[in-house]
Amino acid sequence: MKFLLIASNKDLASKNIANHIKEYFDVFETDKELLSLTNDDLEKADYYIFLSKHKSMANKPSLTVHTPGNLTENNEFGGNPKEVCPCDAVLNTLLLKNIYKNYKIYYKNGKIKEFDVSFEVVHHSPTDLKAPTVFVEIGSSEREWVLKEAGEIIAKSVLEAIEAMKSKNYDKKVRAIGFGGGHYAPKFTKLALEDKYYFGYLVPKYASVSEEVLNQLISKMEVDKALIDWKGCRGEDRRRYIEFLEKEGIEWERV
Repeated sequence: MKFLLIASNKDLASKNIANHIKEYFDVFETDKELLSLTNDDLEKADYYIFLSKHKSMANKPSLTVHTPGNLTENNEFGGNPKEVCPCDAVLNTLLLKNIYKNYKIYYKNGKIKEFDVSFEVVHHSPTDLKAPTVFVEIGSSEREWVLKEAGEIIAKSVLEAIEAMKSKNYDKKVRAIGFGGGHYAPKFTKLALEDKYYFGYLVPKYASVSEEVLNQLISKMEVDKALIDWKGCRGEDRRRYIEFLEKEGIEWERV
């Protein structure tokens, strides 16, 4: 089971996290921007974990996890339109839970200020990788990107998740796709942190995805169930998603 950890020398948060990992685990370092990478740039692996910065208009301190891809025709941030990378719900959720656990330890001990810890929905490149892919990110400004403690939290969490995946040391839970809600998927983040589900692909309210993309979501991830944020999903999209899921024999639930 090969994990490729990817860091960019042009990304301050990426370098920060990588510096805390390299003592224990090899890191694939590149001079390219992470979002410009494609399958041809990387070694073959069973899992890809990108160590990255997170940017947002609010500049709120945050630690985030998400699978990359473009859910619609919009490929403003690289990659191919309507293409998503493969996803592993167990890995994504172990990363989120580890980050939250380690952040809470640092916060309780006064080593770090308040950060939001959350999933993000599927967005940005790369889109063409052939194995489960996930971004772990420090946000949202240069002040946080270079914060040693934030780098340590992400690094420790990544190493713990890799160890759990390799040893299969994790509980069995329903692997879910989430539909609806905002960019930081608060409902699905909460359910994951409460140990209710393993979440993989998360599709926000603002992305109305086609059947072509829906097919990718169920073929590029092992899916047990779909959860629909009922109030956080447009009625028309809800109907289409439910029709598709029932046609494909995938159980769904409203939350």
